Amino acid sequence: MLAADVGGTYARLGLVDFADDGFHVGFHRRYECASFPSLAAVLCQFRREAADAGERVIPDTCVVAIAGVLQGDHLLNGNLAWPVSLAATRREAGIADLHLVNDFEALAWALPRIPPAQFQRLGDADGLPLPVLLLGPGTGLGAALLVEQGGRLIVQPSEAGQAALAAGTPLELDVVRLLQARMGHVASERVFSGPGLVTLYQSLCTLRGVPPRWHAPAELVAAADGGEDPLAAEAVALLCGWFGSFAGDLALVFCARSVCLAGGLTGHVLQHLRQGAFMQRFLDKGVLSGILRQVPVHALEHGDLGLIGAAAWFAAQSRG
Repeated sequence: MLAADVGGTYARLGLVDFADDGFHVGFHRRYECASFPSLAAVLCQFRREAADAGERVIPDTCVVAIAGVLQGDHLLNGNLAWPVSLAATRREAGIADLHLVNDFEALAWALPRIPPAQFQRLGDADGLPLPVLLLGPGTGLGAALLVEQGGRLIVQPSEAGQAALAAGTPLELDVVRLLQARMGHVASERVFSGPGLVTLYQSLCTLRGVPPRWHAPAELVAAADGGEDPLAAEAVALLCGWFGSFAGDLALVFCARSVCLAGGLTGHVLQHLRQGAFMQRFLDKGVLSGILRQVPVHALEHGDLGLIGAAAWFAAQSRG
């Protein structure tokens, strides 16, 4: 099958083979979403490149794991480069058997197929007991829950990233007040994402009365890593601690027995997540802190897992 993992910044596409030992990604490519006028254009480009590379059979079945929620024929998401219509994409790409699934729902389906060595532990507890809460700060903030029901795995997608941002310290409250004055409802992904990190840094600059020096997540993280800008380092540290509190809240809400962090931003700030503020705030839940100490927390490199997840989702639907 043809699988795609489409986020707000990049689209990864690949040909996935089904085998007795799992799914295998063959020919694959990554594209910048902003370089294309539509999802259909990305799919057509990949199929042309696959044919040019000598792939003799281009599958008629395609599953696109994509950020957002499908509402009828249209996808609701404010972080994508273009609007998405399922019917129009099928027609323009020439793929009748085309399916859209939430990207983090698909990624959750991939979790049982990931080798243990790929998980990077953040806390003291280890393992991946169910239910697993999957969180992913990237261009937006993805969230999903992998659970077992009646002896079968199921995935519950979530739009937790759109939940209101909750402050836990006076500084965080100052940031929330600032953002509320600017935009009204402040969704959690306004801070817990790549663009959110920039928003957080710029908010600190406003509160400190200094002009911002950085305007992209990568350069901001590089400045924090290199010690060039104490305010950049403060923004990254503030993000990690605040995100830990948010992850702990969701772990309690969903009664999760383990937590996985994925998404593009996780890899960029992993060394900062390891420095302690994330786990400290994750565990700071009063009388339930002891419960959360038993919840393993792991970071996970995203890579091609969205493609595997799209294939795993399709296989689960096919089994009925």
